[in-house]
Amino acid sequence: SVRGLGAAHTVVSYDGLPVGAARQGETDLGRFDVDHLTSIALRVADDGRLLTPVRTLGAAVVELRSATPETAPRGLHGRASLTAAAFGTAAPALLLTLGASPRTTLTAAADFHYGRNDYPFRLRNGIIETKERRTNSRMQAWRAELGAAHRTRRGGTWRSKLYLYDSRRRLPGAVKLYTDDASERLAERQVFAQTAWRQMLGDGWQLMAAGKYATDRSRYTDRGDEWPGGALVQRYRSHEAYATAGAALHRGPWSTALAADYTFERLRSNLDGTRRVERHSWQPALSVRYAAGGFAATARLTGGIFVNRAAAGQTPARDARRLSPSLTMAWRPARGNLVLRTYYKELFRVATFTECYYYHYGSQDLRPETTRQLGAGLTWTLGTADSPFSLHLAADGYLNRVTDRITGIPVNLFVWQTFNMGRVRIGGADASLDATWRPARGHAIYLSAGYTLQRGADRTDPATASYGKQPAYMPVHSGSASLAWESPWFGLALHATAASARWATNEHVATTRLPGYAEAGAAIYRTLHVRRCRIDLRADLVNAFNAQYEIVRRYPMPGRAWKLSVAIGW
Repeated sequence: SVRGLGAAHTVVSYDGLPVGAARQGETDLGRFDVDHLTSIALRVADDGRLLTPVRTLGAAVVELRSATPETAPRGLHGRASLTAAAFGTAAPALLLTLGASPRTTLTAAADFHYGRNDYPFRLRNGIIETKERRTNSRMQAWRAELGAAHRTRRGGTWRSKLYLYDSRRRLPGAVKLYTDDASERLAERQVFAQTAWRQMLGDGWQLMAAGKYATDRSRYTDRGDEWPGGALVQRYRSHEAYATAGAALHRGPWSTALAADYTFERLRSNLDGTRRVERHSWQPALSVRYAAGGFAATARLTGGIFVNRAAAGQTPARDARRLSPSLTMAWRPARGNLVLRTYYKELFRVATFTECYYYHYGSQDLRPETTRQLGAGLTWTLGTADSPFSLHLAADGYLNRVTDRITGIPVNLFVWQTFNMGRVRIGGADASLDATWRPARGHAIYLSAGYTLQRGADRTDPATASYGKQPAYMPVHSGSASLAWESPWFGLALHATAASARWATNEHVATTRLPGYAEAGAAIYRTLHVRRCRIDLRADLVNAFNAQYEIVRRYPMPGRAWKLSVAIGW
């Protein structure tokens, strides 16, 4: 969730294309192995890029880039790793890269993850505190990928990928006094295939086209005598076909781009009322950019048409359509290291399939959500990547006005309450710092820190108990920091994350207050070179001070833990 807007406004893109999230609206980043990624970046608001899939023009984008380079040395190269951690965790992984030709690279990757997750925690009952252990938390997941990247003779690129993820997990119930719920199971499988093409032409023209097909399956089971036949079984299967295309023209200080997305989605389930629902989405975007003399401005108009259909006897979600403008400006005075920026942006979000149709979660009566964002900020940079010392500072303030905010509050890991909040205001500020110091040859010290202040308030009805109060699960203060030292012998890293108190309900009932927390950890790592092989060794201490905290109410997080990993590359 970026700037209090909710995770559904943060798009995840994988090799340039959005990860399908029509069913849930949220993406589990655990589906991707960090060791098989070359970069992870968070992009907030517009950054001046014009020719991009329209679906990635949200409040923020998490950009994941896989280890499929457009060029690679000829021959077969690889990386094998093994991670072992506390609470019965084991995760082997393998990545193979083949330089098939000077312009073509093929990759294959696979990994497996298993964990018992039976971590201890403390349970308070009045003045009595007992030591308990998490139950029904075992899970296993495996993933496989095939990738191809090709650079054309005329400077274009073509990237394709086939992806499979399968998981089987037990769902731990909410911690309650005198009872231990341990009967829920969830099985999921996601498969997608995608291809994307980009080409630079003469006279300033640039073209882009891409397509994707994805299918998701899930099976939720809750065993108990209260259900007919001894179990509640819910099966969901969704299909998504996605296509995007666009063209851009660059002439002097002016650039113009036109892009359009089309998405077809279908959801089937074994439940009455949602046995078959469909959605057609058309999203065009027209962008104009002017950049000259240290000043740049980008204006964009994005449209959206969403048409919902359902089988006979079923009620579809509401259709919707809207035009959303945005304007971003940046100015670098006197060619210095300071950049000033401001922006206005509107977002329009329709409810996901989960929010509309899922059992004990969805409602077809949900209204689309409209967000108006206004913000300003600055960036100051000192030095370059090759300088002995470099510093990057950024700060932003913002005000968001949300109409018909789509809000989900979890009852447990699979049952939520979803509703519209009429009007919500969110104001806040972000600040970040990144610094690098190289005191001697072979030595480097890296410092990174970030802080967020968020004040949200329900402005719908003064007569309600939630009026003027911070929305559920939104901390006022949150932040993180990390400090790393790298030397010719080893590397050492320290890191911490903290958040202030939150509430599990919009009404701020006393029993739903979640205390603030701070979690810290450390890591030590070293790289060895043996002939043509590179060996990476790493040891992590997680939650070093054994902080006891909850992110979702009544679901305690793990305490102190350890992790060891070894990787061999050739």
